[in-house]
Amino acid sequence: MYHHGTPVKSEDLYTAMLDFVDYLYKKQKPILFGHNIAAYDVPVLLKKLQETHLLPEFLKQIAGCIDTLKLSRRQFDKNVIGNYKQQNLVSKILGEDYDAHDASADVKSLYKLLGKLDFSEKDIFPFNVSVLTESLTPLIRASSITKPTARRLAQCGLCQRHLQLAFNRGGETGLNFVLKEHGFKARTAKAITRFFSSKEE
Repeated sequence: MYHHGTPVKSEDLYTAMLDFVDYLYKKQKPILFGHNIAAYDVPVLLKKLQETHLLPEFLKQIAGCIDTLKLSRRQFDKNVIGNYKQQNLVSKILGEDYDAHDASADVKSLYKLLGKLDFSEKDIFPFNVSVLTESLTPLIRASSITKPTARRLAQCGLCQRHLQLAFNRGGETGLNFVLKEHGFKARTAKAITRFFSSKEE
């Protein structure tokens, strides 16, 4: 590997992933920020962590993720800003330019941009949200929940196994208790209860 013509030492995938997990461990449950991280960085990293069998350990080390693209779309008017590419936002909001193809410069500019963005705990989503959403496919196919509801459940960190456990322990009441904590209405618990009940018959 080369960077601007200079050789750069590279590591094998497993070592690189292991080093990253170790780095996160020292940071005490950090939140991972990235621009368009939900659509690009997370799926790529998720795949590599699955390949190296390090996903379970990785998930123990982080609190979740926040996508600054989503924050920017919420906070800045496109008619004023032009577009939501990180390089453009840094230019328009911070009045700075940087090499978008330089990973280090990219990270540093995003860190500066964060100072201009508002976010809260509600913006955190689970790193493995796509895996959680996929687990809910049987409920979607059975028309027990819609795709948007599945995404909301996954963003709350809930998968089918969690829902099944709540149902096994407390039936509809147990499901309702878990779902209510995350802002879901009783009708969602009722629909999921019907799904699990039909599987038992």
